Amino acid sequence: MNTIVKTLALIIMLLPLSAQAEQPSLFDMFGHTTVLEIELQLNMDTLHANVSNNREQPALFRFKNSDGSWVELLSEVRARGRFRRRTCDFPPLRIDFSKKDLRERGLEDFDDLKLVTHCMEGESGKEAVLREYLSYELYSQLTAYAYRAQLVQVTYVDAWTGSRLTSYGILLEDTDELAARMGSKECEECYGMSAVDFDAQNLHIHSLFQYMIGNMDWSVPMVRNIKVMKPADGGKYWLAPYDFDFSGIVDAPYAIPNPDIGQRTVGDRVYQGPVLTAAEMEEVASHFKQQKIALLETVKQFDELSKRSRREIWQYLRDFYDDLESGVLHNEITASTK
Repeated sequence: MNTIVKTLALIIMLLPLSAQAEQPSLFDMFGHTTVLEIELQLNMDTLHANVSNNREQPALFRFKNSDGSWVELLSEVRARGRFRRRTCDFPPLRIDFSKKDLRERGLEDFDDLKLVTHCMEGESGKEAVLREYLSYELYSQLTAYAYRAQLVQVTYVDAWTGSRLTSYGILLEDTDELAARMGSKECEECYGMSAVDFDAQNLHIHSLFQYMIGNMDWSVPMVRNIKVMKPADGGKYWLAPYDFDFSGIVDAPYAIPNPDIGQRTVGDRVYQGPVLTAAEMEEVASHFKQQKIALLETVKQFDELSKRSRREIWQYLRDFYDDLESGVLHNEITASTK
C-alpha cells in the first residue's frame, strides 16, 4: 500500500503544473479586497484625442496585491463603448495585456479587461459607478452565469504631466474567462435568436432581473449589452448581461427613457423578456423570492454608496417584490408580452 501511495505521489510531482491545479488568472488576483487600488499611467491627451476610434496606446497598469506590494504590468489601452464614449467626460476603457507576460507570471492568458470608468466628475459620477457595480453584484447573487465585477479605486496618472485623478471604476473579467469558467464559448454572430434557443432558466432569470432593476437597454435578437455563450457539451445557449447605466437602479444623469416601448421616465419598468407560462412564472418568481432578503441586505450593507442612494435602491427593489408577491407582476408581464 505504501509503495502505491509513493508511486502516485511521484506521478503527481512529475505532472505539469497545469495538470496538477488550474492556474489563476489576473482577475483571480483582484478578489482579495472589496475595493482594489489600481493605477493606470497613460498619456491623457492621446486618450482623449482618440476617444472616437479604437487606436491603442501603451499604458502601465499597477494594482495593490494582497500582501500590500504593487504589481506592475505593461498594457495597451483604448476607449471603448458607443454611447458613453461620445457622451462622457471620461470614456470607458479596454485594457489589453500581453498573453506572454501573463503566462510567464504563472497566470492564465485571459488578457482583455473592461474598465467601467466615471462618466463625469463629482458626486453624481461617483454614485453612478457605485450603483452600476451594485447591479453586477445583485445579478451574481441570482445566477453563476454572470460576469465577475471588481470595484476599484483607480488613479489615472498622466504620463506627460504627472497629474493624477482618482475615482471609482469597475473591472469586468475577460469574456473568454467567463466562458471558460462555465465550460462554454462565446458566440459572436448569434443575432436573431429566439427564446427557444436558450436555456430557459438562464433566460427567465436574466429577463426578470432586467425588469427588476428597470433596465430597457438590452436585446437578445440584436445581441445588445449581452454576451451569448454556447456550452461545450452541446447544451442550449445562455447569456450574460452587462452595461446597466440606463437602468432605474443606476439612474445615471445622462440616461433617457425609451418611449418606443412605453417608458415615460427612467426607472419605469417594462418587461422585455419572453412570454412565460404560469408554471415558468412561478418557478422564476420562487427563485427571486428566495433571494429577497439577501439582495436587500446587499443594498443595505454597501457602505461605499451614500445612504440616500441605498434607501432609493432598497425601496425600488421593495416595490418590485411587493408586485411579485401580490401577483400583480404576473399580470403586468403577461400584458406586456401580448
